[in-house]
Amino acid sequence: MRALGPMSDEVPAIEGHVVTMHVRRRSGTVVESVRRLSDVGVDVEDLALRRPTLDDVFLTLTGHTAEEENPE
Repeated sequence: MRALGPMSDEVPAIEGHVVTMHVRRRSGTVVESVRRLSDVGVDVEDLALRRPTLDDVFLTLTGHTAEEENPE
C-alpha cells in the first residue's frame, strides 16, 4: 500500500481488508496513518496499535523462541 509505505521499513502485509505494518517509533503515527489513508480515499473502520512483547523482541534478535520444544 503506497500510502503507508513511507512510514515503515517493511512493505505492509495485506490480508483481505486487513493491513498490518511495523512503523518506526514516533508520536503521531496513528493520526498520520489515518490521514494518509483518507487522502487516497480509503475508509478506516478500525485501527489497532500493538506494541511488541518481550517474546517478539527475543525472536527478532535471536531468530528463535525463548523456549524451544523438547523433542522427547
